[in-house]
Parts: sequence; structure tokens; C-alpha cells
Amino acid sequence: MKNKLLIFLTAIAFSACEKIVEIEIPSEAPRLVIESQIYNVKDLWKVKLSSSQPYFDQDSAAFISTASVYISEIGGDTVFLNHSDTGLYVSMDSHQCVVGRSYQLNVLYQGETYQAIEQLQNANPIDTLMFFFLPPNDRSFPSGNYVFIQGQPDSTRKNFYVFKAYKNDTLSSTTLDDDAFGSVTLLNSKFNVDDILGEIANDKQPRPITFDVKNGDIIVVEQFAVSELYYSFLSDLIAQQNRSGTPFDPPPANPNNNLSRGALGYFSVAHKETERLEIIE
Repeated sequence: MKNKLLIFLTAIAFSACEKIVEIEIPSEAPRLVIESQIYNVKDLWKVKLSSSQPYFDQDSAAFISTASVYISEIGGDTVFLNHSDTGLYVSMDSHQCVVGRSYQLNVLYQGETYQAIEQLQNANPIDTLMFFFLPPNDRSFPSGNYVFIQGQPDSTRKNFYVFKAYKNDTLSSTTLDDDAFGSVTLLNSKFNVDDILGEIANDKQPRPITFDVKNGDIIVVEQFAVSELYYSFLSDLIAQQNRSGTPFDPPPANPNNNLSRGALGYFSVAHKETERLEIIE
């Protein structure tokens, strides 16, 4: 009985000493956020501008509509972009980048000039986009319809890719891929596409880009050959977005980018290839 009483009195003593401490979290000044990607295919050039916001105050995006924006091919023409809506700046006409040439983004905002330069990488087209049915077996893939691509990397340089797969006009996956994947790269460059099941029987497994497709589905795959820095930027960004609050999380940090004056985001120049497939069983 005495022990129970002692525990009860101790609990009261600790609760009486409880004090709520409010910690003031500092908030840095807003920073310019720049998002843009231009391609080797002819299209309108677009740049989106916004302002960063405090961590606990992100109810609405702070778009910027008062900047001057233009993109120049180094040693070539300059393209001016006009504000359209919600911080989006768009060129009047369609343009395309040329392999090997560099492009410079210029954003003039509140007396400061923000710049970024990137060169368009080369890339080979997608050779094959196809699907195969994998019957029930004891291998690593469950039974089902698999879609995969086959292509060849550019043997003259290191290759860094972003693959986007759409099923019936809905983005179903975004995957980073590079030469380090070796024989299991999404390009499946060392596979005999005419004998998928035979390859699997010989312990050579293709790496699918999407799964769970049925008759009549329309699959579109976009291949983006990007710079190593942009690839690293996306890898770091994904790691930050997937933080789970465990001790194994990476420390909070803004990914390295190619923008000057501490701006956030990225200006990317990418080589884009697209293939379309209708599933017909």
C-alpha cells in the first residue's frame, strides 16, 4: 500500500512540474523557385516561377507574374517568354533544341538576374515498345502482362535517363535509370525481344517499365536523356520527398541545381523520345 501511495504522489509531483515550451522556428526569406524543361522536339518553351514559402504556411502557391524571362541558345537566337497565368511564362512560337548546343535561361526579377546553362545531350530512339504475358511460375515476377522497352544507350558518354509511362493518358510511373544498372537497365539492350520467355528460362530477366495492362490499353512511354546534374537533382528530390521520420532519413536539404543566386528548382534541357503501344491480345 505504501509503495502504491509513493508512486501516486510521485506522478502528481511530475505532472505539477510540467511546462509547455514553445520553440520558435526561424523562417528564411522567400526564394525564387524556377521550373523549366525544354526539348529537342518542337514545342512551346515554358518557365514556371513561384516564391518559396515557410514550412508551416503552404496553403497557396505564391506565383510570380512580374519577371522578365528569356532563353538564349549560346551563340544563337534569343526567345522571349510572356506571362500567361499562375506564374507560367510561355514563348509565342514553338522551338526545339539542337544536340550539343547549350541554352541559357535568364530571369530578371526584383533587380536580380537569375541564370542557368545546360547542354542538350544526345540519345538514341526507342527501338521497341512491346508487352508479353508471363504465365504463372516460380520466378521473381508475378504472372501478368508486362510492358517493356528496348533501346541502345549512347556508347560515347555516360547516360542518364528519366522514363515516364502513361496508361490511357494517365501517368502511371516515373523512373530514373542510368548506365549503372548494367544488364537490368530499363533499356533491356542485351535482351532477345523475340524470345522473352526463353530469355527468362535462361535466368535473364527483362526489366519492365509498367505492369497490369489489359486488352485495349494505350501505353505511351517518354524517354528523357538528361544531364548528370539534373539526374542527381531528381534523385535527391525523391529522397527528400520520401522522408519517413526515421534515423535513416537523409538530412533535410535543398537538392543541388544549376540556378544562380540561390534560386530553387531546375532548368533542364532534355532529349525526348516517345513511343506508343496499343495492347492487343
